[in-house]
Amino acid sequence: MDRLDKHFRKLTKPVFSRYGFAYAEVLGQWSAIVGEELGQVSVPERIRWPRATGSSGDGVKRGGTMVLRVAEGRALEFQHLVPRIIERINGFYGYEAVTALKILQGPVSPPAAPKRQSAPEIKPDVLGDQADAIHDEALRAALLRLGTAVSHRGAASSPSTSGPISATRIQS
Repeated sequence: MDRLDKHFRKLTKPVFSRYGFAYAEVLGQWSAIVGEELGQVSVPERIRWPRATGSSGDGVKRGGTMVLRVAEGRALEFQHLVPRIIERINGFYGYEAVTALKILQGPVSPPAAPKRQSAPEIKPDVLGDQADAIHDEALRAALLRLGTAVSHRGAASSPSTSGPISATRIQS
């Protein structure tokens, strides 16, 4: 039985190409491209390609304008960062796909926070049994310490997510 993610690109390609996203990964990796702080207050909506001169001989579209929706009150900040954002987008694509940004202000739904998976509880006797197969004494001791630390951390309460938000800037 095949998993859905195996066929995800084939299923979503017509929809994403309609809005100009040749690679759907740009949507999923947006926070990694522009940084966490900027990724939380912006979302790419589409890429508009030039009609006649938008693709090179190798079939790759170039010279697009990315339409970017940003949270109200943040457009000026994004306007100042346009050259760096374009550089990061093109670095992601690996070629000069985007040459301009069009910034629209409006409500931006925050990206879904990734769910933290807790480490499975490791029982000390199982950890010791598995470590007995390791002949290097220093390596065995280090792995036992690591296993014990992971086991205790998984049992502790998860860290608070209400801490201060760090300011992440795009570095050139």
